[in-house]
Amino acid sequence: MTKLEQKSGGSSLDKALSLLQEVCKASTPLRFAEIVEKAQLPKATVHRILLSLVSKGLLRFDNSTQSYNSGYGLLELAHNAWSRMDVRDVAADQIRYLWNNTGETVHLAVLDHGDVIYIDKLESQKSLRLFSAVGSKGPGYCTGIGKAIMAFLTEEQLEEAINEQSFIRHTPTTITNAEALKAELLKIRETKISVDLEEHEEGIQCAASVIFNHLNEPIAALSITAPKFRVDEARFQHFQSLVKEACLEVSTRMGAIASDKH
Repeated sequence: MTKLEQKSGGSSLDKALSLLQEVCKASTPLRFAEIVEKAQLPKATVHRILLSLVSKGLLRFDNSTQSYNSGYGLLELAHNAWSRMDVRDVAADQIRYLWNNTGETVHLAVLDHGDVIYIDKLESQKSLRLFSAVGSKGPGYCTGIGKAIMAFLTEEQLEEAINEQSFIRHTPTTITNAEALKAELLKIRETKISVDLEEHEEGIQCAASVIFNHLNEPIAALSITAPKFRVDEARFQHFQSLVKEACLEVSTRMGAIASDKH
């Protein structure tokens, strides 16, 4: 039995998928002889599989170098798969992870016309529960989860979102004007960490970060929310690290590509 048959189980489909993986994982385009050597299959079998993969757009053949590389059809398939993903399903285990590791309330939210809409939540089992509920709305300008998303909107989208804000003062630390909000959003863009330091509710603070999709668009955010009396500065810093890592993991699953901008 060949190496490829041992890896794949021997069926024609398994051979084709395993061969596709070999080419796509290679650091440089592979020539036919290299693929045959890696696959350890008869040349005729490899040739037939390659022809089929090229015809479907899953591989590309470069005549000038006589080599095979990943095809653009893979990008189309990936785009279609990512565009159909539900961020709630993709983020579910990370929400549970944050909840298990903090014991505090964890939110998943999206932004709609400048408002935060909570689409998933795990409530803290400790005392002092929060007002938020799945399906409920909150202001964008004074919540960590709202600011986390707003920080990565395009200029046009941000202007629209800011125009939707009431800038009502809920607490002594509430941001009450567009200029102050924009200044804070610039900081959030640099760190991907957004905090609400008793801006929406006195005694409540949260750490949040943004989730990107396969187009590197901000589509949602996660937050850890807790009463200030039971979270000291060191623990709050830990919350920030945890939520940022969780959002990075979800973004990666959604197909986001890391860049200096995002």
